[in-house]
Amino acid sequence: MDFSDKGEVGMAKRKAIALMICAVLTTGLITACGSSGSGSAASGSAGAASGGDGKKGETAEISWYLHNQSSPEDKKIVDTIVQNFEKAHPDIHVKVSYNADPDAQTKQLLAAGAGPDIVMTDGPSTLKQYAAANYLLPLDDYAKKYGWDKKFDSWAYKTVQYDNHLMGLPGSFETLVVYYNKDMFKENGWEVPTNEAELLSLCQKIQAKGIVPFAFGSSDFKAANEWWLSLAYNETLGADHFKKVLTGEEPWNSDAMAEATTKLVDMWQKGYISNKQSAAITIDNATTLFLSRKAAMKMEGTWLLSNLIDQKPSFDWGMFEMPAWKDGVQANLPLALGDATGINKNTKYPDQVAAFLDYLNSPEVVQMEIPRAQFHPVQGLDVDSIAGMDPHVKEAYQLLKKAIDSNGTGYAAWTYWPPATETYAWGNIESVYYKQTDVKTYLAKCAEQFEKDKQQNKLFDFAE
Repeated sequence: MDFSDKGEVGMAKRKAIALMICAVLTTGLITACGSSGSGSAASGSAGAASGGDGKKGETAEISWYLHNQSSPEDKKIVDTIVQNFEKAHPDIHVKVSYNADPDAQTKQLLAAGAGPDIVMTDGPSTLKQYAAANYLLPLDDYAKKYGWDKKFDSWAYKTVQYDNHLMGLPGSFETLVVYYNKDMFKENGWEVPTNEAELLSLCQKIQAKGIVPFAFGSSDFKAANEWWLSLAYNETLGADHFKKVLTGEEPWNSDAMAEATTKLVDMWQKGYISNKQSAAITIDNATTLFLSRKAAMKMEGTWLLSNLIDQKPSFDWGMFEMPAWKDGVQANLPLALGDATGINKNTKYPDQVAAFLDYLNSPEVVQMEIPRAQFHPVQGLDVDSIAGMDPHVKEAYQLLKKAIDSNGTGYAAWTYWPPATETYAWGNIESVYYKQTDVKTYLAKCAEQFEKDKQQNKLFDFAE
């Protein structure tokens, strides 16, 4: 359950951001959301030391830090999860603490040898950094006990491995789509684009009407720039070709990467992306542009769904897959995990925490979260049996599952890109937009960061 503040999602990502939607994401938790709480994260600063000394007969208290901005709907789900678990395990108490920045607090406490028993992260990249810092407990024995290798889809299970050990459990999966105003498209005779030429032509027509083609903001969360970068590289190179860049088979500053970066920069400089104002407006501001009909489209992740459903736009809206940005390239949906969950290596109650994580990933729990647009890579789900699901959520789920089943997915930054490269890429692309840096220099710097990641063994392991 990703109760991470996606507000976004999370994400070195979406995590500190405020995507307005606080989703129910990771293993059925609320990783960073929540509107109120039983105590404060500060009160649990003893972290893994909280809850007694582990003697037989004592109630094991395990700590869980969540964000204090979750929606009422998401908080109800958290309450239900905890109540049901404690009813089945009367010897375990789950202490939920809400805080404005649980990610930062968790990091600080882990470095001091404390922190929450349940370690929520914004995805595999951060999880692996924690594993490398020796903050997490290897979960191999629990994986055998609970059969976790059979519980999760293999692609997701693989992303939480580090140094040949399972270091966490995968959270909900997500992708990037284009949300659009169906009424506006119908009124103007615009069609959903199926290739690059149609996409650019559509942007030109929308702009000619005095409307912003794509609403996008990054002033409050610069890492959001990686959303557009993920699309540019996957849709220009294609998933298989871009994978060669991520494995080091092809350099980050190759001609193909330069072509992709140039296409994105050209779109921004033509004003197709928030009229060249994206660096000056927030993510929420961008959503407001879309909701107020000042923008025809908004590119963002599937985590935005629950927010749009709650906001109830005054127009008919839908979503579509971004078309390929080059002839001969197969369009794909960049795939990512929005969060991942580990166990604090210093916890006094590893068995109890593992039991809770197993419950969080049960079909019973994750099916509660799907209507809130939290899609989990858990086997045995019966989505069709979920009553009252908004059709937009079902559409997104089916779109993403179809892409996964047909190998039609690409590689989103916050799951598959090496950390230093990823951070440099989203942190410096705006200098290219504003012509302070040229594409060649920008990619050369990205390539330098990639080599550092490679030397430190931080590349994603695509080996089967």
